[in-house]
Amino acid sequence: MNVSLRKFPFPYRCALAISSDIDNASSLNNFVEFMEFLNTKRQTKYGLGLDLEIGNSFWFFNGSQSSQLSYFEGLTTTETKMAPIIRSYLKSGHIDSLHSWGNFDQGGFNRSYAERCMQICDKYNLKIPVWINHGVGLNHQKIGDYPEMYGDVPNHSSYHSDILIKIGCEFAWTGKTTHIIGQNANKNISVLTKEFIQWILKQTKYRNIKDPIYDNGNNLFNPLFLRDGNKIWEFTRYINAWGNAGMLDLNEFADQIQPRVLKRLIFNEGIMILYTHFNENLFNSISKKLYKNLKLLCDFAIQNDIFITTTARLLKFWELSNFISYDIRNVGKKTIITLNDNLHTPLGIKPIENIYLQGLTFYIGLSESYSIVFKGEEINTIINPPDETGKKSITIPWKKLDYPNINII
Repeated sequence: MNVSLRKFPFPYRCALAISSDIDNASSLNNFVEFMEFLNTKRQTKYGLGLDLEIGNSFWFFNGSQSSQLSYFEGLTTTETKMAPIIRSYLKSGHIDSLHSWGNFDQGGFNRSYAERCMQICDKYNLKIPVWINHGVGLNHQKIGDYPEMYGDVPNHSSYHSDILIKIGCEFAWTGKTTHIIGQNANKNISVLTKEFIQWILKQTKYRNIKDPIYDNGNNLFNPLFLRDGNKIWEFTRYINAWGNAGMLDLNEFADQIQPRVLKRLIFNEGIMILYTHFNENLFNSISKKLYKNLKLLCDFAIQNDIFITTTARLLKFWELSNFISYDIRNVGKKTIITLNDNLHTPLGIKPIENIYLQGLTFYIGLSESYSIVFKGEEINTIINPPDETGKKSITIPWKKLDYPNINII
């Protein structure tokens, strides 16, 4: 009974999600068409669709003086043309991240805005699994125990993190980034060297900076204990391999996914969430460089080298694969892997939903018969041929998200 958990769904060697913040999106039409280019096989103005699985983020409100895409018009409760599109993408999973309740860089956020958003979530049965901090000093809604972040401080007017939990948020980005290509990666010279450099920078150049910078180590996520007593996973996003960042817009996105980065991710066998604003400076065409690099990313996915999915699905998969427990027993000539109903995590006990078992893969013996059982029922599985390790495996199939029909009125 040689059963062990495979790091990634068979036959992939690494995993990647593209986490794009909604800032400065050029237009609703471009937003939707680029999503279709990334997620479907349709012909778009950006080229023939790549048929990947890439998500996006949104704002409910826009409290700035600049033109931004949001669910409501400005700070009102009047819905924009984007509102029904956001709802469709939330239900399909192609929007999975709330880039804070809105753009409040000029201040003015208070709890009532979050309460209005919760009413929308309740009305349409919407869940938002990922929170991403946005904003400069006056944007006090940010969460995390850092300067000018009060979103998880119960006595502050900007307190809202309890509402986040109620709408299904399980993962948060407070601002921590990395230049290591692949988190929880193989401990090779490249990874260890960059871990050491980031640790040195944290102790020297950034020693007096109190904002979130780097985590020690190279984990995709760590427990975050909020100041209101709630617990959530805090995840890290990858910027680039060279130690600086500009606008992180569509043009810089092309460099972030250049061939050497993708090949290094495969070599490192890591899991990574890439931080970008690919809606920014997105107009009626994209550069040849970006198209070429996106096509290479697509090729790596087709060749089963890079597992690509949305931010929320990748985080849920990683949580499951790190904390699931199971029992193994023989019944006649068959080996049965029985999955336990709950995850026992540093955040507490979390029940497992069937949908999040997708992609789970176990190494098995070469000759025995195997099955996987969950909540008393045998799950549909696939027996895989040996991978690069020479081991066979059994997988709970991964189902690609169904892309919704989007109409811009």
